Amino acid sequence: MASAALALPGITNSVSAQGATAEAQGPYEQVDAPAWAFVLHEFQDPYPGEIQAPAEPPAGTRYIASEVEIINDSDQALSVTPLDVRVRDEAGVEYRGGSALGQEPTINPRSLNPGELSRGWVWFIVPADIGLAEVVYVAPSPQFRVTLSSDS
Repeated sequence: MASAALALPGITNSVSAQGATAEAQGPYEQVDAPAWAFVLHEFQDPYPGEIQAPAEPPAGTRYIASEVEIINDSDQALSVTPLDVRVRDEAGVEYRGGSALGQEPTINPRSLNPGELSRGWVWFIVPADIGLAEVVYVAPSPQFRVTLSSDS
């Protein structure tokens, strides 16, 4: 069976080239994706409230809104901004949040420390004649950290 080896002083590891099995000697651990969650609490299409900005929707568009919650149950910080909350139409085109501002509490740009959450509204301006398919949160890339220790 072909294998690839990692050679560092005091650390050994052998992994199958086919990925079917893995053998490890040393203080290795599995690292899972961070425990982040995205919750859609409410979706309004069209948005029935009062928009603060812009005062009038551009021609051929409509306002929509979503109340979302982002939960960080991981051991690393998570950057949150309304620009990363998007709606996707039936053709796969994405529209970023933050293009309008309503009256309800907004989800503000911030860094969520481990164990924190943020909940608020995000508003969008989308073409009047499209069908919407999804609300999407584009989270930042996580860091996968494995602590290495050597046999001293």
